[in-house]
Amino acid sequence: MPQHDHRQGQGDPIDEVSRLLASASEPMNPMILLDGPPLSGISRAMYEGLQRTLPHARFAPFTAPDLALAAVQPDFTSRFSGGGRYVILLDGLTPADLVLLGSAVLDKTLPHAMVLASVDSAWRDRLLADTSPATAPARTVLLEYAHRIKVPFALTARERNYLREKGYPVSKGLAESFVGGENLVRHYRRAARSTPDGHLLVQAAIDVRRCGIHRPLTEDELYRLWCSRTDHDNSQPLFERALHWASTVPGGASTGLLYRAAGGTSPHWRVLAYAAGADDGNHGHKPRPLGTREWNEVAQQLPESGDQYDLGIAAHLHGRSDTATTALTQAARAADAGHPAAEAAETALHRLRSATG
Repeated sequence: MPQHDHRQGQGDPIDEVSRLLASASEPMNPMILLDGPPLSGISRAMYEGLQRTLPHARFAPFTAPDLALAAVQPDFTSRFSGGGRYVILLDGLTPADLVLLGSAVLDKTLPHAMVLASVDSAWRDRLLADTSPATAPARTVLLEYAHRIKVPFALTARERNYLREKGYPVSKGLAESFVGGENLVRHYRRAARSTPDGHLLVQAAIDVRRCGIHRPLTEDELYRLWCSRTDHDNSQPLFERALHWASTVPGGASTGLLYRAAGGTSPHWRVLAYAAGADDGNHGHKPRPLGTREWNEVAQQLPESGDQYDLGIAAHLHGRSDTATTALTQAARAADAGHPAAEAAETALHRLRSATG
């Protein structure tokens, strides 16, 4: 297993990404991991660093579960046979993704491609604070594989001046100012009284993310999640109005609380991660409890094995052992035979049971 210095960028994150990309050498490519809170500018640092250093790099389109599945296929190396440098972008890793990557996936990937990834600081902190062998592969990724770049949230004097010159409001962070994150959080919180159906829809989508599932959600999934929090008859028209409100861009913002994935081209929906962070208590906001009802709701409405795996690892990190055990059991049983996520779920489940046995 390759050993890397655990580097924390002290300067501009884009400069740090560029430096690490430029210093990459075979036979083992680096994994570069940016961590920070939502809307700290992580995605911008990733893409601008790549454009500056490797503008002609080939992108291998994977999610972490897709990469894990591809890595066990006999034709895996042929995916990187086109010449040039390959880069795999993994933006917004879940705790379960990190466990999966640490289960031999990076060993098979890094000889062929660089991995440029990001993680929310809150999840990273929970993983490093955990001592369970169930999440040990994730800590191996964080401490031994990854060159870490910490992306600060606070604005520098230069960034404040830049925002003023461009006519943007100067708020708490750079990317947050561009998006209007604080305005969106106020819009969301005020809707608890003014637009309760829309507020409940956004709240339900936020809780999916807080339970460790970061993928976009289908409209049908949003509808089921919303219905579980309401008692309306003939609810489809009310849901459509709630979704319209949640996806409308309010004043002082550049996005809705819910927005189409893939730059607006996908039929699936993402929820603003910054609003999820606010409900977790980020940046001085009052945290909203994530209780048994919310965990059960997500578990019931998103029964697919990959979601159950994500949910199980996140539940463990929140100290919800019963939910973790149930979800990981379902993930291990329901996943396709031989899928790495199923094997990771089964291994995590075995380690959890051994620790309490």
